[in-house]
Amino acid sequence: MALALVPKSDVFPPTPTGGVAGDVPVAERLLLDILDTVRQPLLVLDAEFRVTKANRAFFRTFRVPPDDTIGEVLFALGDGQWDIAPLREMLRDRLTEENQLEDLDVDHVFPEIGRRVMLLNARLVTHDPAAPRVILLAIEDVTAQREIDATLAAQRRELERSNSALGEYASIASHDLQEPLRKILAFGERLSEAVAGSLSPVPRQHLDGMLKAASRMRVLIDDLLRYSQVSSQPYRVMYTDLGAVAREVVADLDAAVSDADAQIEIGPLPVLEADATQMRQRLHNLVSNAIKYRRADTPLLVRIHSTPLDASRWLITVEDNGIGFQQQYAERIFRMFQRLHNRSAYAGTGIGLAICRAIVERHGGSISATGDEGRGTTFSIVLPINPPSPGSHP
Repeated sequence: MALALVPKSDVFPPTPTGGVAGDVPVAERLLLDILDTVRQPLLVLDAEFRVTKANRAFFRTFRVPPDDTIGEVLFALGDGQWDIAPLREMLRDRLTEENQLEDLDVDHVFPEIGRRVMLLNARLVTHDPAAPRVILLAIEDVTAQREIDATLAAQRRELERSNSALGEYASIASHDLQEPLRKILAFGERLSEAVAGSLSPVPRQHLDGMLKAASRMRVLIDDLLRYSQVSSQPYRVMYTDLGAVAREVVADLDAAVSDADAQIEIGPLPVLEADATQMRQRLHNLVSNAIKYRRADTPLLVRIHSTPLDASRWLITVEDNGIGFQQQYAERIFRMFQRLHNRSAYAGTGIGLAICRAIVERHGGSISATGDEGRGTTFSIVLPINPPSPGSHP
C-alpha cells in the first residue's frame, strides 16, 4: 500500500520547547530539511533507542505511518518486526565501543513487505558530554541489487560450467577426433601412391576427393580447436604494446606479404592491458584476411592505426583496398563457417573473423566491419585500456 506524503510536522515531532519544525532555529530547520531530502531511509534515535526523527524515505520504503514510529523504541516497531538480532548487537553492543559502524548486512523478512536486504550505517553522536547521545542510523535497501548479484553469480557459474565443457570438447577435438582422421589420410595417401598408375579416371577422382575431404576436415577441427581455446585457455592480462604486436605479425607473415606484393602501414598504436597472445592472433587473422581477399589488379595496401575515443577506450582500425563486400553482410562475416565466396576461389573455413570477435569481446570490446564491394574493407575494433578482470570473462 503506497503512503501519501506527510507534512513535516508529522514526521518530525515537537521540539522540547513545544514548537514544531517551523518554530526551531534556522540551523536545525535546515538539518530537518536535509534529512527529509535524503533518498535513503534515515532514523535519529535517542539514548534509549527511541525514534525521535525519521525521514520520508523511511516511511515510504517500509510502509509504516509516522504515528506508529516517532517516539517508539526501534526494536518494538511494527509489533516487534524491527527486533532484529544483528541490529540489536550493532546498536547496543558494538556502537558504544566503536562510535561508527559501516556497511552491516542485514537480511530480514518483514510481514508486510517481505524480504529486505539492508545495508546499515550507524554513528553515535556525542558532541557535548552533558547532552544526551544521539544515534544516526542510515538504512540502504539493497534487495534488488543483491538479487541481481545472485543472478549474475548463477550465470557466471553456468558460464564456467559451459567453458569447462568447451575445454573438454577441445581436448576431444585435438585427440580423439584427429587420431582416426590422421589414419584416414595416412592410409589414403599410401593407397594413392600404390595405385597411382592403375586406377581409371573415375576411381582416381573418388580417391582424390576423399583425401581432400579428410584434409578439409582436419583444418576444420584445427580451427574449431583454436576458436574454443580463445575462451577456455587461461586469460593472461599484461601491458601490451599493440605496435610491437603489429610488427611481429607482419614479420610472421613476411612470406605471404611478399608473395602478395602487399604494403603494410603501421601507425601509432596504444599500450593496453590485454592478453598479448590473443592480440597477436586477432591481428594475424585480420591481416591474413586482407591478403587472402586482395584484388588481382591492384597492389594490396593495409593500414593499421588507432584513435583514442575517450580516457578509457581506443579505436583500432585495420583497413585494406581489397575486394570488399556488400554492407548487408557485415554481421554474417563474423559468424562461424560463414563465407561470402566459393571455397574454390578463396581457401579457408570461415572461422577467422569469428575468432577475432571472440577475442575482442573477451577483452570487453567490440568489432565491426564496413565493406565497399570492389574497393576494400575496414575493421573497427574498440578496446578498453583496462579490460574486465579475467574472472568475469567467458
